[in-house]
Amino acid sequence: MSVATTNLSNNSTQLVRTNWTGVNSTTTTSSPPISSNNNSTTPMSITSPLIPSSSSSITTTTVTDQNNNTNIMAQSPTSFHNNGRSFVHPTQSMTLERTIQTYPLTNYTFGTKDALYERDSSVQARFQRMREEFTTMGMRRSVEAVLLVHEHNLPHVLLLQLGTTFFKLPGGELNPGEDSIEGLKRLLNETLGRPDSVQQNTWLVEDVIGNWWRPNFEAPRYPYVPAHITKPKEHIRLYLVQLGESAMFAVPRNYKLVAAPLFELYDNASGYGPIISSLPQTLSRFNFIYN
Repeated sequence: MSVATTNLSNNSTQLVRTNWTGVNSTTTTSSPPISSNNNSTTPMSITSPLIPSSSSSITTTTVTDQNNNTNIMAQSPTSFHNNGRSFVHPTQSMTLERTIQTYPLTNYTFGTKDALYERDSSVQARFQRMREEFTTMGMRRSVEAVLLVHEHNLPHVLLLQLGTTFFKLPGGELNPGEDSIEGLKRLLNETLGRPDSVQQNTWLVEDVIGNWWRPNFEAPRYPYVPAHITKPKEHIRLYLVQLGESAMFAVPRNYKLVAAPLFELYDNASGYGPIISSLPQTLSRFNFIYN
């Protein structure tokens, strides 16, 4: 069994593993204990059951979607052993490798349209409205889109800039009961779609790449729900949206649309905020194809 002990120096929890009775253990590995002080301690012996690698087989399948993105899928039956008995779970699928097509920034046309203003006149007014709506509609649901292009084979993220220091991803609040994908497409058309609405861009939503929560009626947001929070006030979901080979964007007059390279965003929360500055790590699991 495992016994948890609290490490007061860094709030981490140390797990001390002991042998389970009745388990046929065949491998033993010795490792030093994890400790926050410099006191000498006898090395701890960690014993775990050996599961033969031949008990399961893995098959891979290469799938190409409508946007020529290649995904390598792996399928393997999951099995485990306990007291001499074998248990096999149904076949599980997972994506081992994802590729995303990106196109040069010069492939896209940028125009302007009427200004698009926020519903709230100030940050305080925004939180006040959130507080009022929370009592009747519950947690606010928001969606944001990550749109990628490249310049000189370097991935860039399209950001909306308001003023000189405020940057945000395209997106916004969902209506009550609105589907998140359809709501994201609606918001993208409202923000970057052509004003004539005759020929809107085709927004291909590829994947959910992040979930952030606002625990209180305040600015801080986190990529997890803090342990003491039972009712978060806002859930922000990030989607990777695949752009076509070419498109036209109509940018509201009070905004600028900028292409920020990933190396500019990395570890730059002071300039772009915690969500945008985390995108380089979030997107690192994708393989980019530079067309």
